[in-house]
Amino acid sequence: MRSYAARHQDDPRSLLLIDPGHVRTVLGGPGATPTVPGVVDAITAHAGEPGLRFLDYRGETVPR
Repeated sequence: MRSYAARHQDDPRSLLLIDPGHVRTVLGGPGATPTVPGVVDAITAHAGEPGLRFLDYRGETVPR
């Protein structure tokens, strides 16, 4: 994704990579945190901001 972003520096679209965390699914089990609302909030908060970001489900930047 970083390579794509570097090749398309003038692209005004938001490029987001999202770490959803431990998702509550059949495989994730009942003890997992419900992260979908946080993922939606992170996407909504950064919509329209150009450039690449790697965020977690809380909207915080994931270190490289």
